[in-house]
Amino acid sequence: MTAAGALAGLDRAAVDRVRGRLLGVGYRITGTWADAEDAADEALARLVGLEEGSAPDNPEAWLTTVTTRLCLDRLRRRRREDYVGAWLPEPVDTALLPSELAEQRDDLRIAVLLAYEQLGPDERAAFVLREAYALPYSEIAEALDAAVPTVRQWVSRARHRLDTDLRPPERAPDAVISRLVEAVLAGDLQQTIEVLTADARVVSDSDGKVNAARRDIVGARKCAYFLIKAAELSDGMIAPVEVNGEFALAVVSRGVVRVAQLGVVDGRVTRVYFHSNPAKLTRLAFPEGFEPSA
Repeated sequence: MTAAGALAGLDRAAVDRVRGRLLGVGYRITGTWADAEDAADEALARLVGLEEGSAPDNPEAWLTTVTTRLCLDRLRRRRREDYVGAWLPEPVDTALLPSELAEQRDDLRIAVLLAYEQLGPDERAAFVLREAYALPYSEIAEALDAAVPTVRQWVSRARHRLDTDLRPPERAPDAVISRLVEAVLAGDLQQTIEVLTADARVVSDSDGKVNAARRDIVGARKCAYFLIKAAELSDGMIAPVEVNGEFALAVVSRGVVRVAQLGVVDGRVTRVYFHSNPAKLTRLAFPEGFEPSA
């Protein structure tokens, strides 16, 4: 049977499941949904284009390998120095994410994907394939064209770093979200400070396309002041949205749509991620009137 025949033999639900898995692999490796889509679709196209008799014994494993390699190519070509200000992973409407178990989806949070950015490309890919998909080390080694002991070392080193110096903030509980939102909307500087950690940080991603802080705002008082001022300039338009499996707030400030997410440590907010680049807000579901203009 040809590769095209094997793929055609799957029903629509099965094809969607395979593509969803590939999207999950690609998004975890690149942090960019567009790159994940391009890699997944190219891998599927390559499978269909294989010559008669060259179909892989395990098409899904083959697709995972090809998608991984395509994503690594994109990751290595990425030029962060050309990006204006801080870079954050592309936020995605939760409904678009692959159908996975809740615990498996935890690493699709922005805070986790951002931590992945500090890993080396091969280290990141090896960790994703092992931790998110429980692939055997032998399969990961084949996908990355590396020796099994090397892959084991990459995964071990990544796991250690993500448990220590790269440990991402936790998702924000409803009670913490409510405390911060109420304090900010009331303009209460002291109450806002008390919800934040001493080393709290506001990170804004805009690529210079809209007015936004190009350097991180650091410290509880500075962050609290910034958040209160942002709320004052919100044009009265603030609404909850679901992003990467987490609560977020869409805010319209002087006609610019921003999406804010929180990261928590020990029950206090330590990170506020502001997504302001309109080119990276195209895969979110906004209430009417909130859609950003590219």
